[in-house]
Amino acid sequence: MVAICVALAAAAQSATDIRQLFADFASTDGTTTETIISGDALKGTHLSLYRSLVITGPVSNADTIAARVVKCAANAQSREITYVNGKIYYAQFALGPMPGETDNRYLFYLNSGLKGKKRLMIIYMSGKATLNQIKKLINQ
Repeated sequence: MVAICVALAAAAQSATDIRQLFADFASTDGTTTETIISGDALKGTHLSLYRSLVITGPVSNADTIAARVVKCAANAQSREITYVNGKIYYAQFALGPMPGETDNRYLFYLNSGLKGKKRLMIIYMSGKATLNQIKKLINQ
């Protein structure tokens, strides 16, 4: 029973951490674009929520953001991480449903700054979509 409670608390914390991740790194200085899409706008995607944060220009806190993303995905069901010069360039996490819910959740991170471009992106998605469906959406 204790193990179940700990697992539920960890999953719940992950959702809170993700919301806080977006709140902490969104800014009003013109370098950040946040997009939130839900409802009919996602028809045909098998998603109920799409949320992205794109930071352009030099991202001095990229290491901090990457660490927070990894923390949010500590209990991920699957993960794929690519490094460039020892730093996270790309990360993809399948987080699984929240306790008592059935929607799959996914978190993506891309730091193009490590390859000479000035852009960092975080994407969070939830819905009935499978990981393969999500990958197809991203590649379109």
